[in-house]
Amino acid sequence: MLVAAVRTGIVARLASAPAGPEEIAEDLCLAPTPTRLLIDCLIAAGHARQGRDGSVRLTRRDRRWLDPESEVGVARFVNACGDYFDWWRDLDRLIETGASVEHHDRGPEDPYWRRYVLGQLDLARLTAPEVARRVVLPENAGSVLDVGGGHGWYSATLCQRHPGLTATVLDLPGSVRIGREVIEAAGLAHRVTFVEGDARTAEFPGGQDAVLFFNLLHHLTETEMPALFARAAGALKPGGTLAVLDAFAEPPRPGGRARARVRANAAATHLALFVRLTSGSTVHTPRSSGAGCAAPVSTGRGGCAPRASPAWRFTKHVRVGERVTVR
Repeated sequence: MLVAAVRTGIVARLASAPAGPEEIAEDLCLAPTPTRLLIDCLIAAGHARQGRDGSVRLTRRDRRWLDPESEVGVARFVNACGDYFDWWRDLDRLIETGASVEHHDRGPEDPYWRRYVLGQLDLARLTAPEVARRVVLPENAGSVLDVGGGHGWYSATLCQRHPGLTATVLDLPGSVRIGREVIEAAGLAHRVTFVEGDARTAEFPGGQDAVLFFNLLHHLTETEMPALFARAAGALKPGGTLAVLDAFAEPPRPGGRARARVRANAAATHLALFVRLTSGSTVHTPRSSGAGCAAPVSTGRGGCAPRASPAWRFTKHVRVGERVTVR
């Protein structure tokens, strides 16, 4: 329902000014009766309110999160979630054959990339300032490699925080095409550049003060990660930083409330199935993401990198994004 309201422009229209269902349908060239029924559903679900004069407006909370003009809006992420329906339709095929969707295999001109990258950008805008504060770079750092960085917003925010820093984002061609547009629109193309490549196989350029693996590891299997970390080690200068940000499954903890543990386990289990469906991978724990490589090294949420050589030194393991609240 909400995806349809975003994709048809109804949410953006309601965010701009109150209007009745008939006026909205006429403005957007939509079928009147289905439009009215969808708006009735938005009202029933608490996303919109109808005044005594019959006009409809988004609630204050929904304007904050769904207005395309909002600095914290996630309407483009909601739009991208429409693709999930097609992926979940293949769940029975995954169960029967083990074959995942592999949505990263699409051609660079596929409209999917715009929906996907801009949706991820909406989420990144919520946490990028905090991530930039928490990532510790070497003194006078000048270069960072952002592997699988897509929209480039994390790199851009780091560059804004560190005046002498430049970044290179390495990602698939379809993602790079949209990422360049994002960074050019922000006026930061002179600080953040893009290189096409597959994180699983590409050679990483050397001489980096930092390497970022942000929202990357959940796309990889445990057998693929040791080689990835080895290439990161080869790309870093001595004393460089490897920063990892991802959604990790929390390891079981003794004690605590049983209901809270059940909720946490349910969320991790559902996310693990989704990642298996869409990437053929799984949700790793901080320990399992460094499997076979001894102790973890990390910055970022649940972040970890293996101590495959004496070059790795544990720095810190922190959570980010927990201050983002809905109100």
